[in-house]
Amino acid sequence: MKTFLLYGKKDIRVFEKSIPEPGAEEVLVMPKFTGICGSDVHYFQHGYCGNFFPKQPFALGHEFAGVVHRLGSNVKGFTVGDEVAVDPSMPCGNCKHCKTGHYNLCLSMRYFGSASCDPHIDGSMGQYIVAPAKNCYILPVGITMAQASLLEPLCVAMHAVKQVKQIAGTSILITGGGPIGQLILRVVRAFGAHHITVSDVNEYARNFSMKSGADQVVNPLDENAWENLKNIDVVFEASGVPSALSNGIQVTRRGGSLVLVGTLPENFSIPGNLIMSKELKLYGSFRFANVFEDAMNMVAAGIINLDGIVTATYCFEDIPLAMQRALDKNEVIKVQIAL
Repeated sequence: MKTFLLYGKKDIRVFEKSIPEPGAEEVLVMPKFTGICGSDVHYFQHGYCGNFFPKQPFALGHEFAGVVHRLGSNVKGFTVGDEVAVDPSMPCGNCKHCKTGHYNLCLSMRYFGSASCDPHIDGSMGQYIVAPAKNCYILPVGITMAQASLLEPLCVAMHAVKQVKQIAGTSILITGGGPIGQLILRVVRAFGAHHITVSDVNEYARNFSMKSGADQVVNPLDENAWENLKNIDVVFEASGVPSALSNGIQVTRRGGSLVLVGTLPENFSIPGNLIMSKELKLYGSFRFANVFEDAMNMVAAGIINLDGIVTATYCFEDIPLAMQRALDKNEVIKVQIAL
């Protein structure tokens, strides 16, 4: 089989290796669609992502759906040829976080296409991948494999939205109109938000947001951008830019909520006294837990619309070009790879 391995900064090369054999509780999946995530772009751009520094070459890719190619000896409920979405998170199942339902916080989490664990686990930028059967979900009628490859980022968005108890009837500000921001927009719209504003410096992202259902967009660089934005009920910070969080705190109503979804720099200042005096609720949201099947079924039922999120598709052989396109962010929201 062929797989694309990351060797370093902007160094991704094809490599041939044996097709892996599934263990007793595993299935061999042939990925058909893989989405390029922001973390994949970070690995490609810098050679590392956050505190995760690769110790050996590995394959990126954790947003994927594909076809079951082979079954482990103990696997039940699947047949060869099944179309499946794959949850990329593999927590330990035994720690206090896992046992209390917060498995996304597991300190022993293993994740496809990540250098967060050692040895690293190859992701879906290869022709085959072995996955635990319990992580695979047979696609229901109403969702395609191309849509199913968006379930992982959709789950990130849904997990963020679920940090806040009340969405229906509220005013929302989303800072950052990238893939996660766009998916948060789709989720809060489905959950009954009353008025949704998206803030982004990129004109393409702002225009895309209006087509996706935003009621209003703002360019945070405009001098008067925030004049008409006051008393926002909930802010979702999805840009990873400190000034966006600061602006969000300024416009949130007293007693309102902010959810941090984007990856912010390690050290920066925030208006803490304003958080105190307005009694704002500040939530963190990391990866996701307990939403994968719900997200899949909501897409299949037409409750959440994923149309148009993928704005560029590349074939398997052109993965290096796809990575560069995702890095350039030139009139693109989500880049997808089709095998």
